[in-house]
Amino acid sequence: MMKYLLVWTVLLIAISIFWRNNRHQKNSSAHNTHRGATVDMLPCRWCGVHIPQTEAVRGRLGNYCSVAHQHKAEDSA
Repeated sequence: MMKYLLVWTVLLIAISIFWRNNRHQKNSSAHNTHRGATVDMLPCRWCGVHIPQTEAVRGRLGNYCSVAHQHKAEDSA
């Protein structure tokens, strides 16, 4: 009787491990398909913070994270 209980326990553990791994693979593959496109990042010339290229403020001397930093950098130059 004890032998059968041990066999059933081992089988249940093996099935649960297989089920978890299979579920994890499905979730990770679905997650990868919803990834967005990569975005180029540029450093602010004044403070060095990296910002997306689409949000950068372009000035005479470079790219900035805000208009305030553009004025600070270009007024002092």
